Amino acid sequence: MHRYSQYFLAILGFYALFLLVRFYFSDAYTDWIESDQDEIDLKSVTLRGDKLEIFNSWHQCFSENMMGITDSEEFWQSFVGISRKCDSQANVHLLGIVTLRNSDEMKHVLFPKIFNSGPHNLFTIGIGRDIRAEKQFRRKMLKLGNNVTYYGADPIPYINGDLYSQIGTYFPLAIGGKSGISNARVMEKYGYIETNMIHIDIIYFFKEILNITTIDNLWFDAEGEEFGNDFFDIFYENGRFDQNKIDVCQTNIEIHITSDVPHRKQEFMKFLKRIIEEKRFGVYFGDEYGHIRMYMFNYRSQYCLEKF
Repeated sequence: MHRYSQYFLAILGFYALFLLVRFYFSDAYTDWIESDQDEIDLKSVTLRGDKLEIFNSWHQCFSENMMGITDSEEFWQSFVGISRKCDSQANVHLLGIVTLRNSDEMKHVLFPKIFNSGPHNLFTIGIGRDIRAEKQFRRKMLKLGNNVTYYGADPIPYINGDLYSQIGTYFPLAIGGKSGISNARVMEKYGYIETNMIHIDIIYFFKEILNITTIDNLWFDAEGEEFGNDFFDIFYENGRFDQNKIDVCQTNIEIHITSDVPHRKQEFMKFLKRIIEEKRFGVYFGDEYGHIRMYMFNYRSQYCLEKF
């Protein structure tokens, strides 16, 4: 009888260990350990700094420090330091921008300042087998009483399809500035590779496939072909988004430097200077870890200004 009791206790112990391990890797555990941070982040909706005053202060700082640089390598190397300097000088933190963390990067968001101001959406272009930040955003938005519709696109279904389907609609597509076959850097089963890929025009994706003209959050991972087909025209005044009456409020962009380094850095400088000249988007939280990341907010859209 004693031996049977030992067996029973051993089985019970293994089962308890199994439950603990399963809980450790579950969303419930993540929610539990991040609950304190949620309380801090959700208070951001009470921050109502003067958006235009903060933007103008940031714009003046960024213009004075970056527009005079003509060498693309110097521009690339200076971006992060100047970005952090101008964010601090303009008190960008008073906007209430919240930081969400993926396994190896950060995303930034503004939560709606108006209660029940839906519908809300988030688009992930380039999933990269990681939706931790999307899950954090979903949890925090639900605590604010906001449901969000999620759309994710990545040309590699391996892991990405099952992963993104947990929170929203997954599309096995590469999205670019125009439809066609062009180079892309994608994460295959054993790591990144550069390959030719069929790309879908981003305007066609939003207008014809999804019938959406208002984008609250666009998370875009610029891995390869985007500089080659004028993708970034969508952010310009009278660009393709404007022409098709598509409004984008917040954008997280990750710009990779791969094989064509000098061209990419030249195009990055051209893109950012155009953004500064048009005085439409604020560009905050510049970061660099092999490639550049930044967060952009649209100050020309009345919809975006009122909602966020």
